[in-house]
Amino acid sequence: MEGNTSDSRNTTQAACAACKYQRRKCGPKCILAPFFPHHREKQFLRAHRLFGVGKITNMIKPLDPGRRNIAMATIIYESDMRAKDPVGGCLRIIENLQSQLEYSQTQLQLLLQHLAFFRPPPPSSSSHPSLLPLQFQEQSKSKDPVQFQEQSKDPFQFQDFQEQKDPLQFQEQKDPYLLLQEDMKLETDSQYQDAWRRL
Repeated sequence: MEGNTSDSRNTTQAACAACKYQRRKCGPKCILAPFFPHHREKQFLRAHRLFGVGKITNMIKPLDPGRRNIAMATIIYESDMRAKDPVGGCLRIIENLQSQLEYSQTQLQLLLQHLAFFRPPPPSSSSHPSLLPLQFQEQSKSKDPVQFQEQSKDPFQFQDFQEQKDPLQFQEQKDPYLLLQEDMKLETDSQYQDAWRRL
């Protein structure tokens, strides 16, 4: 009799919180034993109050061991938050985190605007002379814009150019074949005039 009572006590002490609540023997195949050991009776009671033992078992039974651990961690966390905040639960925590995220994003945008305001503008390639090609820089240096404007505004420049053109010099630049034809024509005309005078 004493041996039987000691065995039953050891079985009761080794039972998980779920089996102890249901007053049944906790076997090695109990899927709730890894998540609700005997010293986590309060967590089990909170999860049982929110979901129920049968519903928890049906939710985690078809899952593989990796997903089963994630599902049970979610169930325990949600039941703990519901016990702390019976009205809001996890929803209130999610809303608080979302508001903190929006506030942080707003502060980040303000800081970026301040940095953009105090940051000097990048130098443009047209305003920086070192970024221009070397040939273009030399041409721009050799061409004085003031001198070019003064030359273009001189009204006598075109007249001086016309006066420099000598008509004789212009004739010398003609084709020599045309000049020979003109000389022959002049000689022929002079011969005709002499013959006409003799008559």
